[in-house]
Amino acid sequence: MKKSIALLFSVLIVSPFLTSEAEVTKPLTIAHRGASYDAPEHTFASYDLAIKQQADVIEIDLQLTKDGEVVAFHDETLERTTDGAGLVRHKTLAELKTLDAGSWFNKKYPERAKAAYSHEKIRTLDEILARYAGRAKLNIEMKVPEKNKGMEQQVALSLQRHGMLTAENFSNRTVVVESFTPASLKKLKTLAPGLPLNQSIWKGDVRKLAQPELTTIKTYADSVSINYQDATAENVRQLKQAGLIVRSYTIDNERDMERLSTYGISGVYTNRPNVHVMITSDG
Repeated sequence: MKKSIALLFSVLIVSPFLTSEAEVTKPLTIAHRGASYDAPEHTFASYDLAIKQQADVIEIDLQLTKDGEVVAFHDETLERTTDGAGLVRHKTLAELKTLDAGSWFNKKYPERAKAAYSHEKIRTLDEILARYAGRAKLNIEMKVPEKNKGMEQQVALSLQRHGMLTAENFSNRTVVVESFTPASLKKLKTLAPGLPLNQSIWKGDVRKLAQPELTTIKTYADSVSINYQDATAENVRQLKQAGLIVRSYTIDNERDMERLSTYGISGVYTNRPNVHVMITSDG
């Protein structure tokens, strides 16, 4: 592992923090767990549909398996979205691959059910990068990294394997990695200098961020994501004045989508990318 990480340093092309996303004329549509209103979250079906619905970015949550593989999964436990049980980090990838990751959706949402969803599987980050790199921008969230030890190294190595750690990808913000855990982002910054990083902010915490805290965030991240209920014109203005790109999560209501479009938000996380695309489309 040490040798692999050392190699990672040697191949990186370092670029400065980026401002291109801050200059967008309308918020990017970030498909939250894919098009997860219409398809089972974090499956190829959901990601494929997000692209079909013209999302700009696919959002991917990551957990670490018992044998150190990085998989797309939101919860720490398996029960809600598979036919398995227990903690993801207590299962090997081979064990996770035996699970049905789509039938739950058909049972919970019969009006949106499709027979094909019952064949959906848990996917690795490598599988996702192989399928979607170049087709959509990717927003990767490292979930509970304090419990998933070594996640940062595995994410960096996966991005390296798929040629994502380049100055061009950095400047285009082809991939952004985010976390609610500052220490994890700081660690990833040392492993992949120049990779755009996003500090996620818990609901209600934006008002606690004075200039010293914002200055600290700016040392390792170039963007923040805030809860849509915290996204006021004043809060967004303050964050942007600190030199940060501002995104907002997770919005499915048309009225809130329209409201945020007037604040200079750079990206909106939504389970319904087709609705946000319609709201923000010209004409």
